[in-house]
Amino acid sequence: MSIEKERAMANACVGRYRESISHFNKILASEPYDRDALLGKATAMSRMGFLAESYRILNIVKEIDPQNADTCYLQGVILYQQGDLPGALGRLGAALTADSGHIEALCASGNCHYYLGEYQKAMDCYEAAIAIDHDYPRAWYNKGVVLSEIRLYNEALLCYDEVLKMNPGVASVWTNKGFCFAMLSQYERAVECIDSALKINPTDVVALNNKAATLRRLGREDEALEYVEKVKNISIGRGQHTVI
Repeated sequence: MSIEKERAMANACVGRYRESISHFNKILASEPYDRDALLGKATAMSRMGFLAESYRILNIVKEIDPQNADTCYLQGVILYQQGDLPGALGRLGAALTADSGHIEALCASGNCHYYLGEYQKAMDCYEAAIAIDHDYPRAWYNKGVVLSEIRLYNEALLCYDEVLKMNPGVASVWTNKGFCFAMLSQYERAVECIDSALKINPTDVVALNNKAATLRRLGREDEALEYVEKVKNISIGRGQHTVI
């Protein structure tokens, strides 16, 4: 690997995408069809939000190497980000045809199916990813979300526990666990989970709202109001945003 390519990859790994692109451009100035440099530049461009330009570069990579799974995957992710879920599934399917073990493409496909309301297909994708790598937290988390969506809360809790075994410091997992316990009418356990989320991220609006709702279920209205006020104060400070 050339020094320029090493520098480009090193900058990309720490999120310094502009510097990374600068190094890739130096490579491409002398080798315009260097597949890895084009792919690296396209990835960095997409991370910076330049989706159309990234997709254009990926089309060049596709001409050089039509069967490259990463190219198809990145194009699928861009279409997903642009809201074209059927188009995204087409490119992600091409990635999986090239590499059936492409775990990121499986999870991204699952996400597309989830947002299309195709929950069983989403579950199949996440389970296929887990079968490849049992310790892949993203697949376990997403599987938990789908199970919660179809009201299989006990099964969802098992998925979230798998994530927490690998990384107990993710607030959203604790928040989701709290939601599942609340839906199972286990309100004290729900509060415990939400408190764990708030220790990690005290300004998590979803957790704060969930705690207010759960405290109301426990008849602790005065405490619930305190959390409602916290949400209002955060909302004023941040401006408008959507609470899911």
